[in-house]
Amino acid sequence: MKKIFVISNMYPTSNHLSYGIFVKNQVEALRKAGMDVEIGANTNPATGMKNALKKYTLWALKVMKKGIFQKKSISITHAHYVFPSGVFSLFLKKLFKIPYVVTAHGGDIEKMAKKNATIRKWTTTILQESAHIIAVGPTLAEQIEIDFQVPKDKITIMSMGVSREVFKIGDQSEARKLLKLSSDEFLFSFVGNVIRQKGVEELLQAFQQVKLATNRKVKLAIIGSRRDTSFMEKIAPLLNDDVLLIDPVKQADLVTWFQASDVFVLPSHIEGFGLVALEAIACGIPVIASDVGGLSSLLANDAGHLVASQNASALKEEMLKSLESENYFNSKETEKILYKHDEKNIIKDLISIYETAVPEGNK
Repeated sequence: MKKIFVISNMYPTSNHLSYGIFVKNQVEALRKAGMDVEIGANTNPATGMKNALKKYTLWALKVMKKGIFQKKSISITHAHYVFPSGVFSLFLKKLFKIPYVVTAHGGDIEKMAKKNATIRKWTTTILQESAHIIAVGPTLAEQIEIDFQVPKDKITIMSMGVSREVFKIGDQSEARKLLKLSSDEFLFSFVGNVIRQKGVEELLQAFQQVKLATNRKVKLAIIGSRRDTSFMEKIAPLLNDDVLLIDPVKQADLVTWFQASDVFVLPSHIEGFGLVALEAIACGIPVIASDVGGLSSLLANDAGHLVASQNASALKEEMLKSLESENYFNSKETEKILYKHDEKNIIKDLISIYETAVPEGNK
C-alpha cells in the first residue's frame, strides 16, 4: 500500500496537548506498524464564528493542496469525524477516485448531524459514499445504520484503542509524591473538556454531597480544557479547595494522575466511546460513568460502574459506594476489555480495512 492520508478536524500541538490526541496516537501506531501516513489536520481549537471561519479555511486549503499534489501517491484517505473532515475525503474521491474510510466518533452523529438539514445531508452523503465506516461504539454503529441507511456490513465497530505500554498500572504512593498530593485522601478524577455535556456540573454537585455524607478526606481532580467561560461562571459556586482544576497535561503526566487516583468518574450526557475511561482502566483504576453511548457496552458485565446520566443523586450514591468497597475493581472483566481494545490489535484490524477498501491497482 502507498500512502494513507489522515484527515482530522482535531490534532494536538505543544500548545494544545489533548486536542485530538487519540488521532495522533493512532497515526503514530500506524507508522510504527510500517505504514506511510500523511496528515491533513486542523490544530487550532479556537472557537467563535470569526475564529472558526479562519481556521477551517486555512485547514481546507492545506488539506486540498496536499491531496492535489500527492494524489498519485495516496492509496486511501481516512477521515476522523464524518463532518467536516469527511467532506475533504469525499472531494478527493470525486476528483481523483481515491477511496476513503471514515471514523465516526460520536459527536459528529449525535450532535453535528442534528444541527441543520444541510449538515445532515452532507453527513448522509459522506457515509454512503465511503468505502467503509468505523464506529467507535455499538450504539453509534446502530445509529449510522438506521438513521443514515447504511448497510450493516459496511460498518465496523472499533475503538481508537489504548496503548498498554503507555497506560499501565503504577505505584499510587509514588504517583502522589510526584503530583504533591496527600497520601491519606481519597481522590476522584475526571478528564475531559469542562463543559455541560461532560456532566461536570452533576459531578461537582455529587462531590459536594459526598463530602457531607462521609468522614473521609476526599478530593476531586478535574483535568481538561476550560475554554467555555460561561459554563465556568455557572459552576463557580461549586468549586472549593477540595476541587483541583488542572490544565490539559502531557500523556505521561495523565498516566500519573490516573495512577494517583482512587476512582475515575466520567458522567457524560453523550459519549461515542469513552476512551479516557478505557485509559483509566488500563492504569488499574475503577471507573464510574454514565450509562450512555459507548460507555454502556464498554463497562458492561461489571467492568465498571454505570449510573443514570444527568443524575447527581445517583452519581453521589455510587461515589459513596466506591469509598466503602474493598473490591471495586473487577480485574477479570477489565482484562477482557483491555485485550479487545489493545492498540496493537486495533491497528492490525484497521490496516485490514484499508487493504480491503483499496483497489489492487492503487496499493
